[in-house]
Amino acid sequence: MPALPANAFTNLVAPARKGVEAAAAEYSGSAEIVEASSAARGLEELTENMEGDLLVIGCARTPEGTVRAGHKARVLMQGSRCAVALAPAGYRNAEAKFSVIGAAVDGSPESGHALEAAVEIARHESVRVISVSGAFADAWGFWGATYALSELDDASRESTRELLDESAAKAPDSVTTSTVLLEGFPPERLREQSRDLDLLCLGSRGYGPILRVLLGSVSSELLHEASCPVLVVPRGAE
Repeated sequence: MPALPANAFTNLVAPARKGVEAAAAEYSGSAEIVEASSAARGLEELTENMEGDLLVIGCARTPEGTVRAGHKARVLMQGSRCAVALAPAGYRNAEAKFSVIGAAVDGSPESGHALEAAVEIARHESVRVISVSGAFADAWGFWGATYALSELDDASRESTRELLDESAAKAPDSVTTSTVLLEGFPPERLREQSRDLDLLCLGSRGYGPILRVLLGSVSSELLHEASCPVLVVPRGAE
């Protein structure tokens, strides 16, 4: 590309600064503009320098009321040191409330961090602890194997129920907890559940760089059509 004129950066920054300062004033916040090689890199570096706890990103070019992670969101959700939240399109026009917060658990330490985040945000509101049991007989039942797989379904439901009860018991008395046991393909079941939630908290997948956000298969699928804000917590975030 040809070299940009000397005043190009100044001309780009002036309208950007005006817009971001107006937005900050509306929400009694502060404004900052940084220069970076990409939007995602700039946001990550800025958040780290601020020692931020949470980075919130909006969604564009998606139906109102739904979440769909774009390129910047996915880059940040594969390496951010702080928690990353994705707000549905049109969320600024919705009623701001966190009455029912969902936490998806699967027994991993990472999902435990998501539950801790949900309880901390809920304070005196309600947390819905959600887990998905496998439906092996429906998915793989053939050639006479259905009976054995149905027994596996029963065992999966039982262990999932125990996990839900143990997880809910960890919440303080000030938080109202309920448990939801779902069956089937986890992203689909959690996506359906998101319609009744004000926020859904997820943990990072169980491997990769420590103290980083890292999307797993479930969270990656879910970030396409969730109907509430989605919060992904970094690994090892105490």
